[in-house]
Amino acid sequence: MAAEEGGVCKRAHTEFDDGEIMSEILARLPVKSLVRFLCVSKSWNTLISDPYFTKKHLRYAEMGITENSSRLLYSMDPPQSLDHEALKDLKDHRNGYFANRELDLPVMIPEYSNRYKSIVGCCNGLICFSVQGDDFILWNPCTRYSKMLPRTPLPVFNRQVFCGFGYDSATDDYKVIVGTKMDEEIKFQVFTLKTSSWKVLRISNALNISGPGFFLNGALHWLVRVEPNPGNSRAILSFDLAEEEFHEMIPLPYDDVDFEGMTILRNCLCVVDSFIGRDGVSTIWLMKEYGVKQSWTQVIRCSRKDFPKEYRHVFVKPICILEKGELLFHDWRAGFLVLYDPKENTFKNVTKTHDRLRCGTLVYRETLVSPVTGSVVDI
Repeated sequence: MAAEEGGVCKRAHTEFDDGEIMSEILARLPVKSLVRFLCVSKSWNTLISDPYFTKKHLRYAEMGITENSSRLLYSMDPPQSLDHEALKDLKDHRNGYFANRELDLPVMIPEYSNRYKSIVGCCNGLICFSVQGDDFILWNPCTRYSKMLPRTPLPVFNRQVFCGFGYDSATDDYKVIVGTKMDEEIKFQVFTLKTSSWKVLRISNALNISGPGFFLNGALHWLVRVEPNPGNSRAILSFDLAEEEFHEMIPLPYDDVDFEGMTILRNCLCVVDSFIGRDGVSTIWLMKEYGVKQSWTQVIRCSRKDFPKEYRHVFVKPICILEKGELLFHDWRAGFLVLYDPKENTFKNVTKTHDRLRCGTLVYRETLVSPVTGSVVDI
């Protein structure tokens, strides 16, 4: 656009900083490319290593701007994952032999190799897992960096009741939660990445919690049985990572239904009720508006009697739901990850599992977030 000023025609223009342009371009690329580009030049290394760029890349991924590079971790002995996006098209996939990738487990003390590992949680590309329920490790499987946490102040071996891992946006910090039972009392221990230390909290209302919590909206969530209410009444208990305290129970779709499982799907709380009646009907629900009971929405309803004979024993607890509605779950008896299409009522074995998935499964996004500092990848 031209503008006249004092009889002189000047062209209006916008100046772009080369660094900003390059940052915008690189922030749209997958992590594996960025790690390779660290060696291109000193300026690129400085740009990609900047904590601001790490957060920008993560934000773009959450907005869908960055190329999606999510993977499904389904084994820890050995650690293996598969391409989450590739599940969308299995036309050429040979039943039971989906391509997977063995991951580099963090270098640890040699005797850890044969010890039982279980997943505590996942957040922003970082995975927290425990070794024999005693030692805790933060790990970025994409960048292959890890951090072994210091031992908890109180012993947890054979005493762990519940655990969880998530991000506190108020302090820009990552936290690990471990609840242990000692002398009929629950001891609540919290690790913060920035201080690299544990602290013990006095918590009185955590007696019904067990297992790993699910992170969403700045809080960890557990499906708990409500007492002293009679019957199978359950609710979701949440622990706010910023306030470090429990909040009021989040109600389930119905009070008189025994819900057997909970997870996070499509950035929503998800619960599954047990098979009901002679036909074995089960329903999967998503809470579309966080904390609002009326927002529970039935997304899949299935009946065991309609399943092919070889799958009538399964409990369809979703690991993830694809864009077209297919559902991935674990067939415990056969030892396969299975993709179920409720519209076509078809089942397809995706890959054989190794340790019966005792460790747990999760979908993680490949990021640059550091397990050491919580910000930039450690170069």
